[in-house]
Order: sequence, then structure tokens, then C-alpha cells
Amino acid sequence: MREPTAARATIHDVARLAEVSTATVSRVLSGGKPVSPGVTERVRAAANDVGYRPNPAAQTLLRGSSRTVGVVVPDLGNSYFAEILKGFAAEAAAEQHHTLVAGTDEDPEQEYRSAIELARWVDGLLLCAPRMSTPRLREVAEAARRLVLINRVLRHHAVGSVVVDYHLGVRALCEHLAALGHKRIAYLQGPTAAWSDQQRQRGFRSPEASGLTIFRVPCGSTLADGREAVEEALTYKPTAIICFNDHVAVGVLSRLRELGLSVPHDLSVAGIDDAPMSAHTDPGLTTYAVSTVEVGRQAWSRFAPKPSTATTHIRGELVVRASTAPPPRHSPRR
Repeated sequence: MREPTAARATIHDVARLAEVSTATVSRVLSGGKPVSPGVTERVRAAANDVGYRPNPAAQTLLRGSSRTVGVVVPDLGNSYFAEILKGFAAEAAAEQHHTLVAGTDEDPEQEYRSAIELARWVDGLLLCAPRMSTPRLREVAEAARRLVLINRVLRHHAVGSVVVDYHLGVRALCEHLAALGHKRIAYLQGPTAAWSDQQRQRGFRSPEASGLTIFRVPCGSTLADGREAVEEALTYKPTAIICFNDHVAVGVLSRLRELGLSVPHDLSVAGIDDAPMSAHTDPGLTTYAVSTVEVGRQAWSRFAPKPSTATTHIRGELVVRASTAPPPRHSPRR
């Protein structure tokens, strides 16, 4: 008799081949009540022989757990979030959990819809730098079995957070630039809904920024955003530009080169996050380095083995490269 093919194999086929009940097959494959080692081995061998794969939805009902965590990120093309996912997914896989990822293209409404939908199917949600409003975020917290936030804090009894202390990064960059002799700094702001941009701007109110004149320029988080913001930034005649992140800074370097401006001879440029490309730009980019893989690992620790609602603060370190130098004696030419 021909064995059932993988497409048609059922739990009954496994039970018949293993000579046990379907209930026993279910217990073995779902990791439910203990079954003797001999029977377990026989059932698993039978399932392998017929090519049977348990239905994930049915397994979730049996276990009361999907062993899956949903992750929502604002920009899948940003290496910052890719590195976070690398750290998070590795830790989750080590604990036999799967990761489902949704990108939202910086759209708070899409972010909310994705989070609410994922919450129906997964054991927990990780929201990376969520852009949605606080009321919407509270709705997600109520809908999710477990919720962890990266670079956002929510006062809620069941929500934990991992945040990078970006205000310390801006303070370090201001101190570095001031020590070089800079006085006029343009800051290219991040997305308007980004909580982490608010934290960066805290740094400009620090003692390290005193004596500096800060010009805030609307920008965003992408390389293209950085390119587009350069002309407006130059109208303030800064001697240095601090960018929301390294992607923005790379866009700035590219546009300044097109305009015939030399970095750092005419203008210093600094980023934040130390993206993988930042050490390989021309010139190398001064930045506030953050271990994004560690951010992901810390986020997973908020899920298992014992959930935590505490807020973990992560500090980075200043990395000085060739994109910053003492200011020119003349204003940057345009």
C-alpha cells in the first residue's frame, strides 16, 4: 500500500502507521502530556515517513501558545532595524520561537493595523520605535498577550521597554564639536512622530550644548531625506551638521560633495547609531555608536523566561572619524 503523500497526510495516517490513537499523536506532536519515549519515537518516525506537518493553528489551540512573536518596524530598509532583528530573532530561535515581521513605511496608521492584526496570532509583540499615538499604543497593549517596546516608553502595567539613551549621544557629539571650536550647529531632525528624536533633542538642552547655537531643520530618517535637507541647513551657515541617524548623514555627505563642499574642510558632519556603512564612507563618519544587536537581545529578555515590565537603558559611545574637524576660518562656500 502506497504511503500518503505530504500534501495529503493527516493525523489519522500517522496514528495508523504508529499503531496509536490520534489523541496520542496529538500529545506527542504538541508537546502536551508526557508520553513514553518508545511511543514518542514511533509517532515521530511515522510522521516523518508520511510527511505529516501539524497545522499551526491547531497546535496553537492545543498548547495555548503559538511560540511566535510578532515584530513591527517602521522601515525594513533601514539597517538599524535589521540589526535589531538579528539580535532578537537569534535569541528567540534559541528558545524555539518563530518571528513574524511587518514593515510599515513610517505610516502610524499602518503600524497600528499591523500590530492589532498580529496580536491575534502571536504570543507577544515587539514594536520597534513605534510612531503611533499614545492612545493607539494603549489599545495595542490591551490587545496583545505581551508587549515590548524599543525606543518608546508607555506607562502600562504589562509593557516593558528597551531604550537607547540618545540624549547622551547628542551631548557627546556637542561636547566633541565644541572642543573642536564649532559654534553653529545644524541638527537634521528625525520623523515628527519619533519618540527617539525627542530624546535626541533633550541633548541640546544639556550643559555640553551651552554656548552652541543650534538650528533645527526638518528632515527624516532616510538617505534621501538627508540629501533633500542640505540646502535648507546651509542657509543657517553652520560649521557642523548633526544628523538624526547615519543614513541621513550619508545622504548629507553625498549632497555636499555634489555642491562642491569638502567634509570636513568646509563643514563637519556627524551621525548617530554607527550603521555598518559608516566606517566606509569617504570620509569615515563620526557617530554615536549603539549596539543594535544588543538592543534586540535585551528586547527578547523582556519576553522570556519571565516577562519584565521594566525599562532597560542602553548607552552607546562616541566614535570619532574623519568627518569632523575644527571649523574653517571662512563660512562654507555655496
